[in-house]
Amino acid sequence: MVDIIEGYETEEQQVDAIKQWWKENGNTLIIAAVVGLAGLWGWRFYNESVISSQEEASQAYTDTLVKVEQLGGEAGLAELQTFVANNQDNNYGVLAALLLAKEAVEQKDFALAKAQFVQLQTQNEYAPLNALINLRLARVEAELGEYSQALQTLALITDESFLAKANQVKGSIYLKQGELEKARSAFQDAVNATQGNIDPVLQLQFDDLAGVGEAVMAAPILDTEK
Repeated sequence: MVDIIEGYETEEQQVDAIKQWWKENGNTLIIAAVVGLAGLWGWRFYNESVISSQEEASQAYTDTLVKVEQLGGEAGLAELQTFVANNQDNNYGVLAALLLAKEAVEQKDFALAKAQFVQLQTQNEYAPLNALINLRLARVEAELGEYSQALQTLALITDESFLAKANQVKGSIYLKQGELEKARSAFQDAVNATQGNIDPVLQLQFDDLAGVGEAVMAAPILDTEK
């Protein structure tokens, strides 16, 4: 404002200069102020809206779990499916889809389980979950007899903490296909990936396969704990 009135000697001239400047720039200032305040209010409204939406989704998820526990069976699956369909844009939908797939596996509905995992491959935005999703999907595909697809799914797993499990499942698939040498190699890779913390089932598979022929049987591929 000082720059505006510099060069004007009298107070009246200074007032006239301020009026002229305001006439030329006042509207711009008002618009800028309104936009700034609107942006601030809009951001606050957005934050409050997001928090409110998350709280509602959390409560809905909790309510759904209670209903699923009460209903059980196919009715429980149907309740979970409805929640998943209505919450594909938030993390509670991802959690519900994982639970739905687990329940479907326990009820031997492998097609439904696979559908959930395939959807999760594209829906999930939390990278650390990708390895878990692909591991469980591969197990379900193996149960459906889709061995080639299961091996392709396992190839997507690069997380070191999941390599032992991935190779263990791969070994079991090769056994089902009668590919003993490939099974031995996969189980060896699984053992190596454990870095000394070998799962007892994996150790049993590896030991049994070391000196037996075609009659060897694989341990179950499915493991809903991981």
